[in-house]
Amino acid sequence: MSYFPRPYYPRTNQSDNENNWSKFTWPAIGLFSVFATLFRSNSYLLDSVKLLILGSIVETGRVNHVSPRRRLAQWLLERFKLQYSITAQFDEGDPAYEWIIHFLTYQKVWRRSYNFRVFATNSKRKWSIGSSEINATTTTKGSAEYVPTYESPQLFRWNGYWLEIRRTKAQNTGLSPQFGVSNNGTIFVTLYTLDFSVLSVLVEEARQRYIEVSRPDVIVHMADAPHYTPTFTWTNVKRKVRRSLSSIILQEGVIDSLVQDAKEFIETEEWYHERGIPHRRGYLLHGPPGSGKSSTIYALAGELGLEIYSLSLASGFVDDSFLQQAASSIPKNSIFLIEDIDCAFPSREEIDDDAASFIPGFSAFSSSPFIHTPSRRSCVTLSGLLNVIDGVGSEEGKLFFATTNYIDRLDPALLRPGRIDKKLQYSLATKEQAASLFLQFYPESQSQNLVLEKSGECPDSDSDFNSNSFAEIIVRLSEQFASRVPLDEFSTAELQGYLLTCKKQPLQAVEGVINWVSDERTERRKRREREEAEREKARKKRDSLRMHSLPPQFPPSAPGLIGHQYMSDHDDSSSKAGLSPETYESNDTSNVSVTTADRRT
Repeated sequence: MSYFPRPYYPRTNQSDNENNWSKFTWPAIGLFSVFATLFRSNSYLLDSVKLLILGSIVETGRVNHVSPRRRLAQWLLERFKLQYSITAQFDEGDPAYEWIIHFLTYQKVWRRSYNFRVFATNSKRKWSIGSSEINATTTTKGSAEYVPTYESPQLFRWNGYWLEIRRTKAQNTGLSPQFGVSNNGTIFVTLYTLDFSVLSVLVEEARQRYIEVSRPDVIVHMADAPHYTPTFTWTNVKRKVRRSLSSIILQEGVIDSLVQDAKEFIETEEWYHERGIPHRRGYLLHGPPGSGKSSTIYALAGELGLEIYSLSLASGFVDDSFLQQAASSIPKNSIFLIEDIDCAFPSREEIDDDAASFIPGFSAFSSSPFIHTPSRRSCVTLSGLLNVIDGVGSEEGKLFFATTNYIDRLDPALLRPGRIDKKLQYSLATKEQAASLFLQFYPESQSQNLVLEKSGECPDSDSDFNSNSFAEIIVRLSEQFASRVPLDEFSTAELQGYLLTCKKQPLQAVEGVINWVSDERTERRKRREREEAEREKARKKRDSLRMHSLPPQFPPSAPGLIGHQYMSDHDDSSSKAGLSPETYESNDTSNVSVTTADRRT
């Protein structure tokens, strides 16, 4: 039997014990009573505490490769964000994504990033940093752009608030980028505040800075690939140098009237709404190629600070649904551009060729390889295009622009007011346009870089040629240049191409324009001859196929049972087709003489 000595407890005064107990008991009871009163008065706080305790128990008990303490800390941080922060999501393809990504570039958040994607510098816009920003001693723009990946969250302070930036990539669907699936994704911006107005101020500031930085350029959005996501994405964004209105050589007053009309449309939105008129405007620019239709639209966008959303109806992936989604995703006060709108629908000549290619005696649904069925240029139907322009689901607040080289190929339903409100006709270069283009190429500000040495072939033979001022000489040369250019025969783009060969030699440009006109006429004549020969060859081939693919209308005459049996089978097949033998024969007799004549031939 073991013996354990009894522990010794010193005797203390009972009153001292009671005093010590009261020191710890009453404050604790008071604190618990305060919490009890607080929980009874605020059920939301009590539920939050219960949820916190329950989540802590669950997260602590989970078994994973992450330690329980780390998972618990992560869970507590997420609960804190949920209760005391606002998170905004920006999806790529939406204009707001461009605003926020430029805002991050302006705030130099990239300085906290250590992962970059390197691209060669091109016209495709990428919110990146250049070599001049990396190397402080370099001021020129480099040949490469460095795009931060933002794979890890970035934390920075803005206007007294903490912001956290997190970027996620799109889910891998197994499709290559050519099918509209890229590595781009979503940006999440978390503001550690419960004041929603802070988020509104942030987005508005990002939009204003985006407008300021985009003002020197014209931003062009294009949808050049199909998409397989719930939201539509403009997959390509490019920036083009802004063109001044004076660089567009048109007839006097044309460009000014267009700018004034578009500006008035943008400023009178309330006027449209008060009168119940849909706030939309349609323009059609038609004329020969190279006459300045697309240049006019780019100059207008730069003048008014509008962005262009361009879509080609000839793309194989563009159908009515794609067109509707694309038009619906364009923001207000933007330009929706469809170039060469006539290419989406067959011309009258193609319709006639398709009709002539059908062979009599064959069904339109025949599977014969000799049958040519008319092919569609685009998957977009005319009704689908009209619904996008002014249908029930059409968007308002946008300027719709369409260009065509052949207005007579367009359906009249597309040209009616309400769909196309203003038509601008472009023509080949006039004398005035040729002279204006010459003056634009050789301005007085560049007089030091131009060569004005008079040659023996110079059309100006005045003795005081060298005594005149540069401006007077250029004006006279422009008049001589215009007099040597045939009226309404060449486009301004063709004249511009010729003047580019004499960028610093205005005298040489005047001297050589006659030979250039002669060479161009010769080349055009040869081109027409080649095209006519190709059309004639195609016509003969089509006629040959038609002649050799005509089916025999009646069987060869055979005495006795064979001919009778054939006619019986013939009658049965015609009866199965829903025609009587008399009707079948009457339908075929119209081709008997043609077949006989062909065989005799």
